[in-house]
Amino acid sequence: MAFIETDQEIQVYYEKIGKGRPIVFLHPPLMGHVAFLCQKDLADQAQLIFYDQRGHGQSGYKASPSLGQVFTDHAEDLRALIEQLRLSKPLLVGYSSGGLIALTYALRHSENIGGILLAGGFPCVASHLLRLEYQLGIQLMKNGNQDLLARLVAKANKNSKQEEQVMYDYARKADSHAVLDLYRAGLKADLTAQLWQLNQLPMRILYGSSDFYIKKHKQFFEPLAYTEIIMIDRAFHQLPTHHYKVFNHLIMRFLRLLG
Repeated sequence: MAFIETDQEIQVYYEKIGKGRPIVFLHPPLMGHVAFLCQKDLADQAQLIFYDQRGHGQSGYKASPSLGQVFTDHAEDLRALIEQLRLSKPLLVGYSSGGLIALTYALRHSENIGGILLAGGFPCVASHLLRLEYQLGIQLMKNGNQDLLARLVAKANKNSKQEEQVMYDYARKADSHAVLDLYRAGLKADLTAQLWQLNQLPMRILYGSSDFYIKKHKQFFEPLAYTEIIMIDRAFHQLPTHHYKVFNHLIMRFLRLLG
């Protein structure tokens, strides 16, 4: 088991496999690093870093002083990970609201990354259905229904019964306050006015063509000069699992373009 310690003295669990250009994966609330089980196949082509965000999986937790500080604190945890592992210009891969952490980090430390790839990513909650999903997560966590949310998330993302069990077991490990922090902060977050600062950063934004409640967010990324938006045919939101072959291919294609 491997850990780094952040500036706030939080023990953050990580796994590092493979060699080559580094890729750091950022998961959504509750899931932990097992959100990227299907990306471990890339270890023969790149150096992969999977980690549990604070309060998730095997990582420790410390509450942020305010909702406005939540993503900043997560971004600084990521900075500690990148610096302590001495990762040179890593590619950040964010899944769903994990992309908010990637974007927050880039706005603070763009010189330290090579690029960003987001799967179903967004800079703010701009659709009614996505807002409802956040509100559901908040209500379930507030009412002590983490087990139910863990079952729903695992079932939505699994490719097999075995994967479903792994994801469910891992989601149950998460600290309820940490998950609630991310849901509440994510519902209020709005990075749209700052995205212009990332105009020179290479980015790929992936959406499933059938992911109706997320893909409307692509409008926020369209003006950026070095950003390409890619629609994956007949896909919904769960790109890292249900469409892992094309997702993994697009990660590696982008990594090679970064040089």
